[in-house]
Amino acid sequence: MPDASDPELIECIRDALARDARRVLPVTCGDRTIWVKRLERLSPLRRLQKGSAAAVFEAERAALHALAGRGLPVPPILAEGDDFFALPDCGPSLDHLLRTPGATTETDRMAAFEAAGRALAGLHRAGVSHGRPSLRDICWQDGRITFLDFERHAAHRNTPEGHAEDVVIFVFNGIRVGQGMTPELRRAIDSYRAADPGGIWQRAQGWCRRRRWVATLTGPLRWRRDGKSTEFKAIPETLAVFSAE
Repeated sequence: MPDASDPELIECIRDALARDARRVLPVTCGDRTIWVKRLERLSPLRRLQKGSAAAVFEAERAALHALAGRGLPVPPILAEGDDFFALPDCGPSLDHLLRTPGATTETDRMAAFEAAGRALAGLHRAGVSHGRPSLRDICWQDGRITFLDFERHAAHRNTPEGHAEDVVIFVFNGIRVGQGMTPELRRAIDSYRAADPGGIWQRAQGWCRRRRWVATLTGPLRWRRDGKSTEFKAIPETLAVFSAE
């Protein structure tokens, strides 16, 4: 695929990629900051574990083009080449807002989470599943939610079952990041349920009911000391959210 964009922007991006080996990096070009994502280079072992990095990269690129073309809340691709694409800065992530209370006001933070729940329901109403709507991949700027990172987006997930899995992942990640239920996450849940496009919350409840055994199986892992315990501690709390009416 040939480079497609302003030549000066392309030159700025290429210079940054030559200096910095990170897969995703912020780049300042003129008076704006953009984010550049490059094709991941995997070792043979990692390729066996993760599959084709090129296929995932191209699928995400195609998803961003397609979803932006439908007017859905995803960033436009500003520039692209064979091994990269560049996106605008879309503001702080919900992860950052929740972990850094001083980053904004409580009113703005609650508004961001309310908008996120409504925006996720909007994706689902459009027949689209994100695939992994973690708080770090949902940004808030100027009253607008933008979804990032569509590496797990796939056509076969664009179903009510895929939407339900999105909701479970969103709640699980919110509980993990917030180390329990927070007013912000509760606001997002209420917002999603108010805009639920059609029984998705109930499907998510069924999904969790069928996996109640996971909480018992992973119980001992909640005492790990390697930083992973927060993920396992979030499991029973997530299941409890979906067991309530």
